[in-house]
Amino acid sequence: MNYFLRKFPHLPYTTTIALSLSSWGLLCVCLGFFLILNQADFAATGTRTVFVFSCPLVFLLIGELPTIIEYGGFGMKGNKRFQALNENIKVGHISPDISNKALKMVFSSLISHPKDGFKISLRNGSLVLFFILVIEYLASNGMTVNFFTIFIGGAVAIFLLSVFLVFFSQHFISPALQECRTLLRQRGEEVKEPQFIFNKLETKLIISFTIPIFTVLIISFIFQLSLKIIIFVLISLIMAALISKVLSFSISQAFAEIKDFTDKLPENKRVLFSTGSLNPEVVDLSADLNKAAEEVYAFRIKTEQSREELKKRVDELEKWKALIAGRELKMAELKKEKKELEIKLKKKNA
Repeated sequence: MNYFLRKFPHLPYTTTIALSLSSWGLLCVCLGFFLILNQADFAATGTRTVFVFSCPLVFLLIGELPTIIEYGGFGMKGNKRFQALNENIKVGHISPDISNKALKMVFSSLISHPKDGFKISLRNGSLVLFFILVIEYLASNGMTVNFFTIFIGGAVAIFLLSVFLVFFSQHFISPALQECRTLLRQRGEEVKEPQFIFNKLETKLIISFTIPIFTVLIISFIFQLSLKIIIFVLISLIMAALISKVLSFSISQAFAEIKDFTDKLPENKRVLFSTGSLNPEVVDLSADLNKAAEEVYAFRIKTEQSREELKKRVDELEKWKALIAGRELKMAELKKEKKELEIKLKKKNA
């Protein structure tokens, strides 16, 4: 991830993401390419040579080149969100003198980047598959048995590319997103964080078990496994998917417990975090959270005591002030009476 940022610091931020993804994109294309070569009956259509040369060419011209351009490569600005990232993020870091308006735009762009990348890969991948099918149609002078094989191979490659791109983008933008959130909080700016289904842990776990299902289907497609073996494997994978659902619930429940605990922290009472999880990581975290909560509570009690002591001191000073002020008024009255008596005494003697 950081290779292109360090090796090519002059490249736009989003271009480094696109280049980092190129290796995975190439692997996905190779997977679909060899899957099609292995299963398609090019001997019957005589289009093997056409497919071998057209497939990588279409991938480069229709898939890779437009993607790099849209991500801001070759001096292009790309779309507005990518442009905002390239203008304000240099070598993976946000410019410290960025304006609040630009910072909000960068935040929105970072949050939306996995979703935007998913749409771009799905769109460009579909275009690549469409043009390859068109080339096959023209070269074969009509529909052939190879159409289904090419479609399946291309669909598998597009799925793997799109899913990986979402997860990789989240990993890539994480440092900049952390900086962005820190700056927003420091400046007192509040922004709404949109939810994207692929950002959820539950979705990620389900997909992690979906990929093996695709793998089994591909293997059965290539080697023509027996129906019993396919059914057995699919049942096993469904069971694995149910396990992933339980795991995702366990993780989500732990986060919900932590959120409930943090919501109670501002209250003026001792708060205790307890969890129903058996995961050692969560149990260890609960001990740390309780220690931190106890320190917060002790500090709050100490602050309250100091506040009470300060209030008592202020009340005492107010009483002394009132007493002193009363004495001063009494002395002023006595001085006035003395002066009046002296005047009367002088008049009487005169």
